[in-house]
Amino acid sequence: MDLYENNWLFDLVHNDKAGEAQINFYRRQIERFGEPVLELGCGSGNYLVALSQNLHNIAGLDLSEEMLEAAEKKADAEGVSTDLHVGDMRNFEIDQKFKLIFIAGNSFQHLLTLDDARSCLDSVRRHLFPFGRLIIEIFNPSLPLLCRPSDKRHFIGEYRTDQGWVVVTENVFYEAATQINHIDWHYKNQYMKEEQTVSFKMRQFFPQEFDALLGANGFRIDSKFGDFDESAFDSRSPKQIVVVSPA
Repeated sequence: MDLYENNWLFDLVHNDKAGEAQINFYRRQIERFGEPVLELGCGSGNYLVALSQNLHNIAGLDLSEEMLEAAEKKADAEGVSTDLHVGDMRNFEIDQKFKLIFIAGNSFQHLLTLDDARSCLDSVRRHLFPFGRLIIEIFNPSLPLLCRPSDKRHFIGEYRTDQGWVVVTENVFYEAATQINHIDWHYKNQYMKEEQTVSFKMRQFFPQEFDALLGANGFRIDSKFGDFDESAFDSRSPKQIVVVSPA
């Protein structure tokens, strides 16, 4: 089962809304760099809907129609309008240019090959104003987490639903040759004793590799943060958050 075809399973773990620190970070960047804004890989709208509540001119693009339907429902519930597009961030066409494009929630890591990443960056450049900015947010890879035994389940969390408490555990298998982490999330309903498993993959981008990838594909790094408080990136940072402009 594919995680991104089951928006309620995705939202269960991601707490249905992006956190205050993340939203405030992107609000600051929108105020800094201007509108219109495009979120790539917007999913079920956790970021997009929250940012749209501040009347920001923000569009969203995602490959999953189910995720976009969920985003539209969230927007309707909050009384905000949406400008949503079905498309693949690796190669998309929107008849508009943007002052800011961002890829939040580690979505860039679903681009599993360097060719996918390059193609995405090419599409972004076509849609940015010359003075525009791109922001990408990804993990800073943790080898201890990646190299956990693949035959053991690891606890993610316990979540309340209308059907009772659901416990989520995961197995991971990190393929070092491709830098792809293969992840299975297991959802077990504690009342009904039913379990569902969803699978997904995340490509790991190591810090120097990530910087070089951006530079080789026509972008200049303006800032690199280690977290949403805009602290400088270092070895202990949980995130790599880059603000880049066309070179």
